[in-house]
Amino acid sequence: MGKQDESNAIFYLTFVIIFICGILIWYFSGFNHEVVKVKLILVSFLAVVLVHSIVITPIRFIILAIDAASFPAAQAAVIPDKRARAETLLESLRFRLQMLRSELLITESHRNEELNLKYQTITQELKRMGMLFLSSLLLNVERAEDQWVYFNTANMRSLFDYNHTSTLGLSNAIVLPNIYDFIELSLIIPFTDTDAKSGGSPWVHAEGTRLLGVVRLRQVRTRNRDGGLQNPEFDNEDYSEGWTLPYQRESYTDKFWPIYQPWVSRVPNIQDRIILSVRHRGGFIYYPEITGYENLLCDTRAKSMMVLNYLKDHKWLDLNTSALFMDFTLYSADANLFSVCTLWLEQFPFGGIKTHLKIESSRFLEGVSELSGYGVFTLYFFAITWLIYAKAFWVKVWYEPKQLKNPWMIVDALILILSSLVVVARGVRDNMVRGMIRRVEISVMVDFINFREPAMLSYLCKILEGFSMALITMRLWKAMQFSSTFQLFTTTLFTAKRDLLWTIMVTLIFLSATGTAAVTINGSNAIQFSTVLKGIISLTCFAFGFSSHVEPADLFYGGKCVGIMLYGILAFVVKMLLVNIIVSILENQMAQVKGLRDKDQKSVNSHLTYCQFLRVEYAYVINFFRKFFSWRLKYLPRGRTVAENIQRELNEQRRNAKKSRSTFYIRDQRETDESLIQLRYRERIEKTITITAILQTQMDLIERLMFGDDEGNLPPLGENESPGTSGQNQKTENKQ
Repeated sequence: MGKQDESNAIFYLTFVIIFICGILIWYFSGFNHEVVKVKLILVSFLAVVLVHSIVITPIRFIILAIDAASFPAAQAAVIPDKRARAETLLESLRFRLQMLRSELLITESHRNEELNLKYQTITQELKRMGMLFLSSLLLNVERAEDQWVYFNTANMRSLFDYNHTSTLGLSNAIVLPNIYDFIELSLIIPFTDTDAKSGGSPWVHAEGTRLLGVVRLRQVRTRNRDGGLQNPEFDNEDYSEGWTLPYQRESYTDKFWPIYQPWVSRVPNIQDRIILSVRHRGGFIYYPEITGYENLLCDTRAKSMMVLNYLKDHKWLDLNTSALFMDFTLYSADANLFSVCTLWLEQFPFGGIKTHLKIESSRFLEGVSELSGYGVFTLYFFAITWLIYAKAFWVKVWYEPKQLKNPWMIVDALILILSSLVVVARGVRDNMVRGMIRRVEISVMVDFINFREPAMLSYLCKILEGFSMALITMRLWKAMQFSSTFQLFTTTLFTAKRDLLWTIMVTLIFLSATGTAAVTINGSNAIQFSTVLKGIISLTCFAFGFSSHVEPADLFYGGKCVGIMLYGILAFVVKMLLVNIIVSILENQMAQVKGLRDKDQKSVNSHLTYCQFLRVEYAYVINFFRKFFSWRLKYLPRGRTVAENIQRELNEQRRNAKKSRSTFYIRDQRETDESLIQLRYRERIEKTITITAILQTQMDLIERLMFGDDEGNLPPLGENESPGTSGQNQKTENKQ
């Protein structure tokens, strides 16, 4: 044992010396990497490890399995180990002492194998789900702390929505012809100069912001202006100049712009149908994204004004125009942000327009240089925890395929699928952005570069990440069911599900009825009740405490008496009565479930608790920290002998027992659990026997260390030698 300890000490000392020398050489020799290169090395290493773990390792094991199944290897001959050595008596005594100390912790309650396996499974799930939840939370927090995105979006909305010194605000466009002035003053002049230079000029509001490509104008037209109960039908036919028929393909009037483009309907491709198959919600209908009539402005002011005057002269926007979309993308080099802007307006059949702004700020060029040290750490932490989680899932499915019928295994599979889809979507988005940036670098700036496609993929990634985080939280909730508090809450919801369902249905009926009545009476005057869905949502917000959305004056347009009646129904019936009924149902059910739990607590107490299991399972960790921080209890004699201290402690225990008996004298005899008393009595006897064995083993070990040789063998006692003299002579001979 002495030789082995010495070799370990030499190994640790050598490792420390090599580590310190390496740091000193790296620091004083000038061999130092830049921070960006270090981050690039770390991210590349992580990518290689992920590819090796996810792709290469399964292929390698498949090849090895096929080889082992096709060409089984011959069984190797059993050869005795030449390095094996016999265990000495001292080693066996030390091992027995360690085993007895473990038996002192492992009592009869800890020997329920089924319960131990259950707790071990809970511990493994808590480790995996807790680490995955923590890593996902850290990753989301690291991404959410980018406040430049919010400020950039708010700034863009302010610049395009309101009037400024040299620009016109979109909110000031009252009728459809005003939009020509907005295009000229806010979309052409601010991004161009008086010179006929291609490539544009800095934006007048921000010198570091540039327009990528050109502005695209897209209008959605209706076939006729006849009103009805159905949604209007959008036009997709091809026309000639001035929306006349029949359509004729005319030649170019100038080399930079096809004259027939504004009158030809757009034909979407497959990629547009997959990625951009969305609809924009207007005041009363939805407008498609992939249809309509497109027209592109140019890269210089003169050419763009020629296009705008042509459209104005030929009445490109008329009474059949249902919506006009102005799409473009801005890039801020200072903040490395892409602003995908969609400014649009809709024209109502009865006249008048309503304007909308949709601005999405994104970091499409997320390079390694922008990652902080915290970001690299969270990326590594998430990758490692995800690999551990995926490995545990596939191992369980491989050995027990029937586990896939378990709903929680389906949740695990959904978590892995959503995480994989996020990685794939981000890869497709990055590849798409690289291609668009390459087009910006090498193409003529008269093309519209549609950055809304990567913006849509970023939005999809956020949705998938949100759902995966919700599933991870649900899975962690399932793993936390070992706690009585979580079990109490879950059982309460399960037992009260019928009452809660019917009460919630009654609440929804009242909200729907009150919301429909409020919309019918006040919808023409209050924005909160302009639609049925918006009215129900407004009243639901009020019922659950968000009273700032609805005021009494919003319900008085049909008369104060009717408004007070609606407000009373909303405030008393929904907010006070039905919501309090839901709370009362939960409170009563929780009290009943808690009573049943306390009634069965007697049988639960005889079992091993999860905390007791952890105390024994991780005793080595607890002992390590106790030794490291010197938390071990020390014996303080306080000027008394050991016998006096023991007698003092016994007297204190007797006084406490008498006090407890006098306080709780009146007790129901049914609460006395005889099996639990017998179990604790057997455990005390078992611990007493174990302590006796520990003391006997320690005495035997001390005797052999003092009087035995290096292997612990005691010398034979002679007739004229005492045990001490024999041991001293034996040690003197060994030293010689």
